[in-house]
Amino acid sequence: MCLPGGAMRISEETKLQAIRLIDEGGRIEPSNSEAFNAWLQASCEALDFDPIYQGRFFRYCCSSHDSISMRLYLGIWLLKQALHKVAPDKV
Repeated sequence: MCLPGGAMRISEETKLQAIRLIDEGGRIEPSNSEAFNAWLQASCEALDFDPIYQGRFFRYCCSSHDSISMRLYLGIWLLKQALHKVAPDKV
């Protein structure tokens, strides 16, 4: 939901999901492609509240040919940035 001035509002549940995914992403072993792919899908869906960051996540993490380690690093960073944009106190 957009507020006047371009600020976004998201539910507490969505904030907690993003925090959980940030934490989960930091614990995924790059050799575990099944866990990585599940995390990618959940993270992309969690970014529904911000189409710009969702697009970046898809471009740099889902459809990239970088290593899993790099895609995890970028994905976590993008989740943190999107969360900071709407809830600076949560990151």
